[in-house]
Amino acid sequence: MTDVGPLDRRRAWQADTSLVTIGFETTQRKGFRMTRVQWVGTGVILTGALIVGLQRPADAQARAADVESPEAIVNATYDAIGRAPGAQFAWDRFRSLFLPSANLIPNTEQTGGQFRVMTVEDFITWIDNGTQIGGPNDQGFQEEAVANHIEHYGDIAHVFSVYQKHFWGSDQILGRGINTFQLVHHEGRWWIAGIAWDEETSGIAIPERYLR
Repeated sequence: MTDVGPLDRRRAWQADTSLVTIGFETTQRKGFRMTRVQWVGTGVILTGALIVGLQRPADAQARAADVESPEAIVNATYDAIGRAPGAQFAWDRFRSLFLPSANLIPNTEQTGGQFRVMTVEDFITWIDNGTQIGGPNDQGFQEEAVANHIEHYGDIAHVFSVYQKHFWGSDQILGRGINTFQLVHHEGRWWIAGIAWDEETSGIAIPERYLR
């Protein structure tokens, strides 16, 4: 990560295609405040864009306790994707935790070897399509943090979160892995800018230092 997280800068610029600047200018457009800097040298043009404001999702109504700290928002994510047998996922709560342009990147073993970068809605559809809710075979689902390693500076944070997953109320662990959360603080709360994850296999064990 080089700045506030894996935001979709292309979409940010497309929020208003009239943004054309030479030199240095700060412009407000549709909820984004952007600073665009252009340097012109001999045969070289370097253009940089820094998103210093963030668009708030119109339908996001997060619980205050879910977004008050980096650890709180991570734990709320796990809570939102857990469900008892026969129950639905808490997708509205899940949506409320993310920036509108947030990305989720599963490990390729879960996507048939295909590298995928998902939006929040892509992720929800992916999980819903692979889940049968109700009936005798529905055992629910839980995923929870084993250990959270948090790096925090100012309005940015990174959480390396070791997780384990199992059926609802079961002690039998189905798998473990690491979620890496990219977080930003804006308008008095924390937001998830992106999550990528990988799962433990027989050939790649989770290092002991991350389990403490």
